[in-house]
Amino acid sequence: MDILGHEPMGIVEEVGSEAKNIKAGDRVVLPSNISCGHCFMCEHDLQSQCETTQVREQGKGAALFGYTKLCGQVAGGQAEYLRVPQAQCGPIKVPEGPADDRFLYLSDVIPTAWQAVKYADTPKGGTLAVYGLGPIGQFSVRVAKQLGVERVIGIDLVPERLELARRIGAETVEWTGDGDPALEIMDLTDGRGADSVIDAVGTESHGAPVQQLMQTVASRSPSAIATKLIEKVGRDRTSALHTAISTVRRGGTLSIIGVYGGAATPMPMMELFDKQIQIRMGQANPKSWVDEIMPLLTDDSDPLGTESFATHRVPLEDAPGAYEMFQKKQDGAIKVVLEP
Repeated sequence: MDILGHEPMGIVEEVGSEAKNIKAGDRVVLPSNISCGHCFMCEHDLQSQCETTQVREQGKGAALFGYTKLCGQVAGGQAEYLRVPQAQCGPIKVPEGPADDRFLYLSDVIPTAWQAVKYADTPKGGTLAVYGLGPIGQFSVRVAKQLGVERVIGIDLVPERLELARRIGAETVEWTGDGDPALEIMDLTDGRGADSVIDAVGTESHGAPVQQLMQTVASRSPSAIATKLIEKVGRDRTSALHTAISTVRRGGTLSIIGVYGGAATPMPMMELFDKQIQIRMGQANPKSWVDEIMPLLTDDSDPLGTESFATHRVPLEDAPGAYEMFQKKQDGAIKVVLEP
């Protein structure tokens, strides 16, 4: 049985002999990936590729909390207690005083958004388009604004997400069944396209009914069959990525932070080459960004709006219903916090 949860925060109960940087009673946040802090990759700020915890038998990077054997099968944080491997490196001690929500998103959401914006490298006076306004996309908008990006356009199909992005200063484009967001983006950018585009969607993009059916079948199939089906879904569900490619301007930058499963084929290599698009992507490296992010979290004004971000709080035992609500985009669910 897998225990989910890759955004843990809590109080240290016990400490191993090698973990010198924390003690019992400390309030800590844990990065989603598990890294040693001293290997070649960690020393190059690539904790998501840590050579100590790499899941080599699956051909993957650093182990992650709360995922299947594909990413190490390390029990996650959606439990009353959590064992923390590589605790000499991972835990981020946070100060007492501010509410937990001020620091909770330091585990994954904010560093992931921060990396997405940094990779996008929007030029001064330029336009950044953000596809997908879930938690990562919402914080990508906030981080971009905080870092001085003057114009941000958010694209999504959920009205509540679009409204939230508008409230924090983004222009928005609704991805409707009969509309073409690419044409709207081109219209908004004088036919040139956005200087930078963030794909914060990945395989969670809104798929066709046949793809949704395949996911349902996969969830009820033996593991070998399910793996093949999910890889097929991963190949097919790339509409957001292809639209992002079509709406970044020539010579612009595409930052892919949404997670893709399987082999996303076919990629429009002629278009990418012809438009001279730069691409940066990959799992976030949270520890690399902590020093830049922390001053915003300790600022009494809460400039990133962390304390008001969660739309729902539910007890841990109600997690199954919360997952269903979020998956079906019900009750305005954007970010759900589970409290053990």
